[in-house]
Amino acid sequence: MNIVYLSPDSATRKTRNAMPGTTERPQTHVVTSPRPGVEVIQPYQQVLNRRIEPRFDCNAAGALIMLTTGNEIPCQIVNQSASGAQVIHEGLPQNAGEMWLIDVQGQTVKFGTPAWTQPHKTGLRFSFVQKIDGSGVRPPRVPMPVWKAWRRLAGLDTPPPADDVIFLD
Repeated sequence: MNIVYLSPDSATRKTRNAMPGTTERPQTHVVTSPRPGVEVIQPYQQVLNRRIEPRFDCNAAGALIMLTTGNEIPCQIVNQSASGAQVIHEGLPQNAGEMWLIDVQGQTVKFGTPAWTQPHKTGLRFSFVQKIDGSGVRPPRVPMPVWKAWRRLAGLDTPPPADDVIFLD
């Protein structure tokens, strides 16, 4: 995170800290500085809008699949864009690397890595996205464990009902 120091009298003029396309400086949270007469300006709005693509709130159920360990972690997809998503989960293993995000509602599987992590929240950066057709065949670039997990979570692989037949001899 960049921290820019400005003198207090420069806070009213137009500065290069403004968001692109605006003429005013974004609203910031002022943090006191250990040096007198110095204002610490944090680019709060830039942190909120760091994705290139627009993000949309989806609040959908999903799962994180780590093929290297075989872990499947249920998660809630808070918001997503074309290149990333923010998910809430129960907890990832230490040093979680590459993983697949299964979005049942959006009928997609997405491959990526964590961009940032918190104990129960993770930001993912995607490098591959595949739309899934429930009635179709497995796409060639989607691994079989991910395909099976998607079908199970989508409710497509339900076992047939048990017959209530009694055989008497």
